[in-house]
Amino acid sequence: MTAPQPVFTGADHLCVVTRDLDAAIRTWSDHYGVGPWQVYAYDESTMEATYCDVTGALPMLAALCSLSDTFRLEVIQPLTQAGPYHDSLAAHGDADHLHHVRLAAVDTAVARAALARQGREVVYDAAFAGADASGPRLHARYYDTVPDLGFLLELSERPASFAMPDPVRVYPPVSPAR
Repeated sequence: MTAPQPVFTGADHLCVVTRDLDAAIRTWSDHYGVGPWQVYAYDESTMEATYCDVTGALPMLAALCSLSDTFRLEVIQPLTQAGPYHDSLAAHGDADHLHHVRLAAVDTAVARAALARQGREVVYDAAFAGADASGPRLHARYYDTVPDLGFLLELSERPASFAMPDPVRVYPPVSPAR
């Protein structure tokens, strides 16, 4: 039997969920030298998501930190008592933990089909506004790979013209240039 053709080409980021984003990124930065962190706020004006067959905003804070040109860490804090991040924290006794891994794929349609053949269903589907709120949105889907991998697997589609919005803050704070 021959091995299947590779579908994924690398990892884009790992995501940890937390109840206290500020404490989590301070720990990463102050104790482990990982940073700077760009913090983004998402609500009904900047996202729409479907989770457990309910569509709407699932407010959250998300912090991103680049570790290289192609790999980032993400920390997410839910701001509501619903959604995949809240539910995952509740299932883990509110302890910070690995929530999902976003993998890169040359062709997301091929990757989606491969996951469907494995019986992996989409459990979260979201669209996020970028710097141009009226422009194209980044589309993210989480697949239930917990039985096989122990975490959710994320695939995203990022239009070429998509740019991240400005962060609401950065940690550690950037000193003004003199």
